[in-house]
Amino acid sequence: MLRTYRGSCHCQLVQFEARIDFSRGTSKCNCSFCSRLRFWNVKVRPEAFRLLSDAAALSDYQGNNPVAHHPFCKRCGVHVFDRIEMPNGTGYPYINVNILCLEELDLDEALNAPISYHDGLHDNWGNAPAQTRHL
Repeated sequence: MLRTYRGSCHCQLVQFEARIDFSRGTSKCNCSFCSRLRFWNVKVRPEAFRLLSDAAALSDYQGNNPVAHHPFCKRCGVHVFDRIEMPNGTGYPYINVNILCLEELDLDEALNAPISYHDGLHDNWGNAPAQTRHL
């Protein structure tokens, strides 16, 4: 079921809202960035995401993937979402929302949603990595 969630970083400086349908699933990746964070996310289209705070509250980190932007709060350092630009494996830009930054998250709903794993470490995004327990 599609629902609008509000979310934020730890210190509340970065706030956002996103329209999310957990029945569509969540994902985890083993790339060098996501695995270090244990980043558990849900993908939304850019039009389903709205930054409620000033973008100046964010600092952007861009690693080895030229289409992935990893904004984080300048004050507390929490990584609340990713912006994925084109070209990428989906054929459209999207936002990866850190579901553990969502207010009123129904953890049971998230845990019962389908989960997909991506082998970003080996640039094999369409397949799951051999090992997922650490993600």
